[in-house]
Amino acid sequence: MTMRARTFVISAAGTAAVIGLASLAYSAPTNGPNLGDRLVGRQSNGMVLTAENKLIDPLGGTIEQTGQVMDLAIRPGGKTAVDLTKSGDGLFTVVNLSTRKVLQQYTPSVGSRFVAVSGLLYSRNGKRLWAAQTDDLLRFDVAADGTLSKPVVVPMPDSTPGGVPTGPSGEPATPLPSGLAWAPDRTTILTTLSGWNAFAAIDSTSGKTLWQVPVGMAPRDVVVTGGKAFVSNEAGRRPKSGDFTNFSYDSRVVADQADGRATSGTVSEIDLSSKKLVRSIDVGLDPSALLVDGTNVLVTNSSDDTVSVIDARSGDVTWTFNVNPLPGQPFGSSPNALVRLDESHIAVSLGRDNALAVYTYAGGDSTPVFGGLIPTAWYPGTVLMDERLGKLVVGNLKGVGSLGTKRTILQGPGTNPATGHQVYADVGVVQVLAVPKPSEMAALTARVFDLNQWDGLRARNPVATDQAVPAPVPARIGDPSPIKHVFLIVRENRTYDQELGDLNRGNGDASLTQFGEQVTPNAHALARHYAIIDNLYSEGTNSATGHTWLDAAWVNDYLERSYANYVRDYGQPDAMVYPKSGFLWDNALTHGLDARVWGEYAEYFTGPNGQPPTGGWKDWYRDSQILEGTHQGKLHAPLGYYTTKADVPSLNTILEPDYPKFQTQIPDQYRADIFLRDLSGYEKRGNLPALNMLWVMCDHTHLTVPDYPIPSAMVADNDLATGRIVDAISHSRFWKSSAIFIVEDDSQNGVDHVDGHRNVLLVASPYARRGTVVHDYYSQVNVTRTIEQILGLPPMNQMDLTAQPMYDVFTDKADYTPYTNRPNRIPLDTMNPTYAQATSPLQREWVRWSQRQDYAEPDMLSFEASNRLTWYSSYSFARPYPGDAKVLNPSEVAARFPQTPLTADPGDSPPQTRAGAAHVAR
Repeated sequence: MTMRARTFVISAAGTAAVIGLASLAYSAPTNGPNLGDRLVGRQSNGMVLTAENKLIDPLGGTIEQTGQVMDLAIRPGGKTAVDLTKSGDGLFTVVNLSTRKVLQQYTPSVGSRFVAVSGLLYSRNGKRLWAAQTDDLLRFDVAADGTLSKPVVVPMPDSTPGGVPTGPSGEPATPLPSGLAWAPDRTTILTTLSGWNAFAAIDSTSGKTLWQVPVGMAPRDVVVTGGKAFVSNEAGRRPKSGDFTNFSYDSRVVADQADGRATSGTVSEIDLSSKKLVRSIDVGLDPSALLVDGTNVLVTNSSDDTVSVIDARSGDVTWTFNVNPLPGQPFGSSPNALVRLDESHIAVSLGRDNALAVYTYAGGDSTPVFGGLIPTAWYPGTVLMDERLGKLVVGNLKGVGSLGTKRTILQGPGTNPATGHQVYADVGVVQVLAVPKPSEMAALTARVFDLNQWDGLRARNPVATDQAVPAPVPARIGDPSPIKHVFLIVRENRTYDQELGDLNRGNGDASLTQFGEQVTPNAHALARHYAIIDNLYSEGTNSATGHTWLDAAWVNDYLERSYANYVRDYGQPDAMVYPKSGFLWDNALTHGLDARVWGEYAEYFTGPNGQPPTGGWKDWYRDSQILEGTHQGKLHAPLGYYTTKADVPSLNTILEPDYPKFQTQIPDQYRADIFLRDLSGYEKRGNLPALNMLWVMCDHTHLTVPDYPIPSAMVADNDLATGRIVDAISHSRFWKSSAIFIVEDDSQNGVDHVDGHRNVLLVASPYARRGTVVHDYYSQVNVTRTIEQILGLPPMNQMDLTAQPMYDVFTDKADYTPYTNRPNRIPLDTMNPTYAQATSPLQREWVRWSQRQDYAEPDMLSFEASNRLTWYSSYSFARPYPGDAKVLNPSEVAARFPQTPLTADPGDSPPQTRAGAAHVAR
């Protein structure tokens, strides 16, 4: 019988009373999340506090491993499982599900040696394993104990029907195999090719590609039923004439004309006999994981908080049900995996909610009924049923956070080595648990609400009243505030200890301070003058996620997975990255406020014909001196010749074109000059916007590249620019109604004695508390939420809805004393030695490596290699890096750390990263 197609959105609200969700979610008013002054990491009660305003306490047993669990597969027989591992001690991790032990962490010596987002497939007897990498498959022999050996490369095809996408850079896209499945003959492997928007069949014996067919954009997962394959396309259908499009990787995808985000999601149906595409089925945004259930195929729509049910016989979407467990509240759960528990229940993995949502579901013609939540570790991304054990197995990407082995780093000549917690020390978790009984679900659901700080959400988010007295941070959204202008200044990559650990107050460790008061006098003066905030964390790991967390208060499943291995683009520009809830500036503009952005989230700074800026650091430094009137002459680059742009249309309308985006060849003094020019104009006109966002980024440094300042001088440049900007605002007519937030986009380049995510936040305002220490737990999203609360803007999604405004950083007793900039103590033009000044062949090798790196974009450097270079330069290339037996050359570092992304080619030609090439050309 063919069922009449119906699409409904079923909310958990209708079933909330069954397990008491309504009363759990909206209890009596509280003062906010009950995190107090806890520190991130393991708690005395066994839980773990994450950097996302959440606690985790996973049900069942856990297996901890180094590295993130990107994808997981259970070996036939159910004794062991393997996962694709990011940032671990190997690219593949094998675990014993019974003993809960790690058996092997293994990096093969062949293949691309970059782990994919997903793609693992065992043979029926479990003696072989196929695994996806970025541009090939690997085939392994599997021993009786589950360990892997004898890797063989299975190459991807050289071309694809319709041609390989090249994008604006002209460089051909990598195929990027992702989902893997067996064809009905059990000898043919079916795989999606995410980079080529194609689907391929591969002979598992010979490794030969048998056939290909084009599908939708950015295909991810594949399942097989009834002689047909179904493929989830994260960027949806192929564009048609007249569609507004934006780039994702090297392909144009259908996008929103206002904010540039991808707006289509589809599932492709392929007939395996005819090898042809049958139809494209519209589903929700960012369709990710697929599950065959009888004659139906279920798909998680990760950016819509929904699951769609497709009748595999007719191709109709028969149901779409909402899996957001917060009735009537903004989206943000990130459903990303499904599993059938028994004949009447399914579980949906909610990545951002650290939970599995259980539904009573008997098939495509039945109404899914919400049954409750099961607590997981941090960011579940795979959920499977081990039939032999009768247990659920969950792969949790972030696991318990960055609690791995401490690392030693050095940030350049003149800084001390520091050993502590580092943000890349990921510990993923494979979780093994029995399926809870129905009688246990109410208590487990209440536990998830408590861990996620969801209790009392409605009471914590009251609406404005007409009688409210103005407060710096109003208690109600929309109540008045004497603060009318907010500035968000984003800097780069430092931990609290790395910069402020030498403060005489606050929870710092001076032994880990590498850019202390001698380098950053303004950061220290602002912290002492206003509040020392010593318990704030970055949700993200690096720039790809860090800027999106600050600007959008949320990161979607696509970015959470793809940034980790630079599988497609590195964060933005990418239409798949931009969340449907928009950005902070969208929130302001939508609610009638003006906004202006200087550099933040912009991607291009080019000349009239798209050419990148010319001139070295000294040229741009001289230009800054000319703009300041301390040097005579003409600008080497006249203002207006190079302009900054973004691929987010709403941002382009408010972006300052003269302000350079990320580009460390341009000193931050130049950026400060442009901002001060603009502020002067606003003073004359009296029309400063309500929301002002700036990016000053030279504290990212240029390592030890000749003709650039040493790292400490570049951090000093950033500190001076920040001080000048705060000084100018505080001496302007707008100071009495302003608040300035200064925060790092992430904390990846330092270590910290508390946690690698601990961030530097400085707040300056007449209404900022002075001379105090704030120990309360906060994250970057609390900063975003505080800005929203001051400006009367509603939360954009689950994350900022839950986050508490930073009330205790402000006071209602204004002090209008302006801030006076502190001069730099390190000459900003203290330069790195040149190639000619190198004293050994080894040093010259490293100089050449430095010169070939991509500094035009954030984080395009090998962490392991750049860390060693700064260490060697401080010890005359004579002292091994901690943990190494000798001083290594660049090729030796690349060989030792094969999965470290973006390690430079040891050859002579300058490297061009996938993301970097596209960015420069665009």
